[in-house]
Amino acid sequence: MTTAIDLITLALKDIGALGIGQSVSPDDTADALATLNMMLGQFSANRLDVYHLVDLLFQSTGAQSYTIGTGGNFNFSRPIKIQSAFARLNGLDYPLQVVDSREEYNRVTLKTLVSKPQFVFYDAAYPLGNLYFYPIPNSSYELHVTTMDVLQQFVTPADVINLPDPYKAFIRFNLGVWLAPSYQIAPMPQLVALATQATRTVKRMNFQLQQMMMPPNIVPNGRYNIIADGVN
Repeated sequence: MTTAIDLITLALKDIGALGIGQSVSPDDTADALATLNMMLGQFSANRLDVYHLVDLLFQSTGAQSYTIGTGGNFNFSRPIKIQSAFARLNGLDYPLQVVDSREEYNRVTLKTLVSKPQFVFYDAAYPLGNLYFYPIPNSSYELHVTTMDVLQQFVTPADVINLPDPYKAFIRFNLGVWLAPSYQIAPMPQLVALATQATRTVKRMNFQLQQMMMPPNIVPNGRYNIIADGVN
């Protein structure tokens, strides 16, 4: 059973800020714990550093937008971005295209149109984000969005690491690199190499290759004519 203080202690030893047999002082523990949570918060924004995607759902009410975040309609930690989405009706799932920018969503002329949804735009407001579905789905639809899970944060140094095993080395060696500037220490090349290797291992573990597809609006039906730059 590995705890946050176990990895903090190892990380401080890795950079030479703690000797063999020494214990971490309360002040150093508090600072290192804060740095650990900052580091994991940064990693949570990187798809390849996150081992799990979460499917969130909310029954449509016919509203134009829904909040997402702690206490919102989609009650989960406010996401950095939406990975994918779909609408479910009578047991059938209809994939939605994720609109990546406010400018693109602004091009929609009639935003109050009610019909089968095809797009979703995520406005990453804070503390609650907003999801805009277009066309607006009626109350028969179950709305699903997929986003990255949030890597564990630690409230106390005694909190147990509840992450897949490769994350222990990933956290330990990267934490050493993150802590080194606080002690005016340059991390040894061996530590940087170990942090790099642990990071590569986690990224390989989390990598998921999507099948390449042509955008549906390019070839909706028929055959694409390269000369006319259109569909026959």
